Amino acid sequence: MIWKNIACLLLLLSFVSGCGQNVPDGFPEVVPLTVWVTDGEKPLNEVFVVLEMVPPASGVSVAAKTDATGKAVMQTSIGNFSKAGVPIGKAVMTLLKTPVAEDWKTPEEQSKMPMEELMAYSNEKAARSAKLPLIVPKSLTNAKTSPLTKEISAGQPSEWKIDIAEFRK
Repeated sequence: MIWKNIACLLLLLSFVSGCGQNVPDGFPEVVPLTVWVTDGEKPLNEVFVVLEMVPPASGVSVAAKTDATGKAVMQTSIGNFSKAGVPIGKAVMTLLKTPVAEDWKTPEEQSKMPMEELMAYSNEKAARSAKLPLIVPKSLTNAKTSPLTKEISAGQPSEWKIDIAEFRK
């Protein structure tokens, strides 16, 4: 009975620790990286932080989303497998945060709208959102124009602090 309990405990621990998942072929070695995104002194919430490796790694994506403190713990993924950290090598960072117009109808009002009216409301909200000023400077939203580059290596500091105010013209 004790051996059965120990076996169950070991099995549970292997799933909790991630040992139960098979690392896919081609998954790169990763090192921890936390990104902090601010606008001056203000942390930015819900910014998608994307790293593109140079040269690109086939099927590998590296991304995270900032929390209310502006912090994003980067994750590397292949298919459904994901692990905290980023691949070693040269990376270009892009930041994505689309401005969204505030709702002028309550969720209750929206839930009572017929589909056609709800679609028109959604289109109007998208049009209003498109007129809002960009939150992230345009140069930081595209890997071809982003000046945010870094050589990722083992043993270096695992934080990258980005103040988008520095990139406004």
